[in-house]
Amino acid sequence: MKYLVVIAALLCFACSKSDQTKEQLSFSTKAFSSERCVDDNCATVEASWPVAENTSADSLINEQIRLQLLVYFHHEKNFDNLDSAAKDFLDSFDDFIIDFPDASGGWSIELNVEKSYESDSTLSFKFSEFNFAGGTHPNSSIYYMNFDKKTGEYLSLDRVILDENKMLELTEAAFRNYHEVEEGVALKDDGRFFLPETGFFLPNAIGYQADKLVLIYIPYEIGPYAMGYTELEFDLKDLEGISRLK
Repeated sequence: MKYLVVIAALLCFACSKSDQTKEQLSFSTKAFSSERCVDDNCATVEASWPVAENTSADSLINEQIRLQLLVYFHHEKNFDNLDSAAKDFLDSFDDFIIDFPDASGGWSIELNVEKSYESDSTLSFKFSEFNFAGGTHPNSSIYYMNFDKKTGEYLSLDRVILDENKMLELTEAAFRNYHEVEEGVALKDDGRFFLPETGFFLPNAIGYQADKLVLIYIPYEIGPYAMGYTELEFDLKDLEGISRLK
């Protein structure tokens, strides 16, 4: 009888271990590429992103990443997949060349998504985007998506920033230091920044990277293109009660 109890215990342990292995979240990388050329001018679309696998949460995570990738192609149109989005971009390039046959230079959209942070309960993905479709200069942007690792739910800002007022205070101080704003000078009076009537604000790009909370203001969000990116980092150990920490 004693041996039967031992065997049963071993079987339970093996089953538990098997279940844990089965539910171990992992990632593979998927890539997309499409190109169209007219003489020496070419338009290209390239994308690379992680695909979550092996847990019940993976479908929710993958769907949200897919939808965010398509956002970069929204110009009064909605697309079901990257194939149709890329085709529309390449068709627009063809139309442009027909209208301006002497134009030189190609068009491009480059999208790269990487997992920037993973803890027991939280995942962050960093979206880096570059695009050029004529004009005086290319454009680019950075964005983060944060998820509950166990459920796959997308974490809205209020689930990442628990005390927005305190986070705003810390961010404004870091922003002033980054741009060397003179003490006693209000940001609205500095003359370099785009501020709404409501005043200073948190950026759209907020996510986790290497045990830090990262906030990034992209070009045109709070200043001119020439200002570039403003990247601010905060140690998670200093954000207890202010930000989701684990």
